[in-house]
Amino acid sequence: MEALVGYLFTINTILTWAFASLIYKFGLKKTQAKGNVFFRLCCVSIGTFLFAIIFSNFAIIINLNDTQKFDLFIACLISGVSVSIGDLGYFIALQKIDASRAYPLTQLSLVFVYPLAFIFFGEEIELSLLIGGTLILSSVFLLSKKDKPIEENKENEDQAKISKDLITGVVLSLVAALLWALAYVSFNQARIITGDVFVPNFLRVALATIFIGILSIFQRDYLASFRKENRKFIKYSFYIGIAGALSLGLADSLFIKAAEINGLIVTSTLTASTPLVQQIFSVIILKEKFRKRFLFAIILILLGNYIILFL
Repeated sequence: MEALVGYLFTINTILTWAFASLIYKFGLKKTQAKGNVFFRLCCVSIGTFLFAIIFSNFAIIINLNDTQKFDLFIACLISGVSVSIGDLGYFIALQKIDASRAYPLTQLSLVFVYPLAFIFFGEEIELSLLIGGTLILSSVFLLSKKDKPIEENKENEDQAKISKDLITGVVLSLVAALLWALAYVSFNQARIITGDVFVPNFLRVALATIFIGILSIFQRDYLASFRKENRKFIKYSFYIGIAGALSLGLADSLFIKAAEINGLIVTSTLTASTPLVQQIFSVIILKEKFRKRFLFAIILILLGNYIILFL
């Protein structure tokens, strides 16, 4: 029964992450990537604070010894900074390539979670997980494969720009994948120290907000959403902020809670199926191009999940 609860938390995480990625793509059409990072973190800080008050108790920190408090601070700092820089890379990637291409690439974080979870938490990597994870990751390459030019005689300049944007988007998505993996492994460590997910989530987001706030002193682009000339676009920043509160705030907490129940490796592998849901949302809501090879990617994802859950 407990495992089922973990799977339900995982499903909620998948749906929230997939939908939030579309909100980010929509909002970034009118706003700047850097400007949204700090504004979104401010919204998420409020959200995670409320979640921590409702579902947890800040008194758990008082009961920790000095060593545990220091370890908690380091884990939350690493997680908060990693996820923020990773999000920035992902936001810029969304401005370069389709959401249906960028998001699947970030799921390569699974590649990094496996060794990190094995090294730091001693989690076993079973054969079914390796086979299922390999199938799911194989779908990533299908989802991110470059499209053929619609017209054979396109201008070289246009083709060069498209290629450059594609390379930039792919590289930034992969960087985000690495940083997100580090962020979740660190978040999981904070959960182990406190026995809770909501208070550590607030702490890591708060530290990330402070970090980006300090950075904004030297790079004013992070304050773009607060500028007078951008107030007409403020509603788009709020959309991104609300999506961040639900995704980075609530869904991430449920993801780590699911990892506590079913293990970080199993939970991470299952959430690698998020591109399946995200692709459906992208085609239906954002009207992005449907690519036939996505059908093969979906089959690989479903097969990978079946092997993980039932073999």
